[in-house]
Amino acid sequence: MFKRSCQFSNMNSNNQKNATIADIMHKHVITVKSTTTAQLCAKKMTKERVGCIIVLDNKEPVGIITERGFADLVKKGNFDCTEVTAKDFMTKPLITIKSNHSYMTAMRKFEKEDIKRMPVVDDTGIVGLLTLRNLVTHSKKSMNKLRRENNLLNRMSEQRGMTLE
Repeated sequence: MFKRSCQFSNMNSNNQKNATIADIMHKHVITVKSTTTAQLCAKKMTKERVGCIIVLDNKEPVGIITERGFADLVKKGNFDCTEVTAKDFMTKPLITIKSNHSYMTAMRKFEKEDIKRMPVVDDTGIVGLLTLRNLVTHSKKSMNKLRRENNLLNRMSEQRGMTLE
């Protein structure tokens, strides 16, 4: 029994590294067309309670609009929110990640690109959105699982009179 538990623990300690983006990402992605006005983009983000929207051109992802993108637009001043369109102030090029990539791959990409959000794609197009918060939450869950497994193994070894020596 103890041997099996150790093997199980080792399997789960790799859980964080082996998790795919599909396991961690938001599955509900909000999109707008590149011709959508800034005003409608803002209304959609507010209604959906999201911090970003993906911009599509002919159903292809071409950019991302974030809260910061809006702040930068407003800083410039003198614009008509009913005439400025998503393509005018979206962030591009769009940096994406494949849904079958690993947690560790995502961590490296976020760090390299210095971004907070990344659309997740597969052969069919956008399938999700990955955020730094998703990765932090996943890390916390993995750490809690490891902590529980470690506590169980410690109790089992104490019951059997085993020590660390």
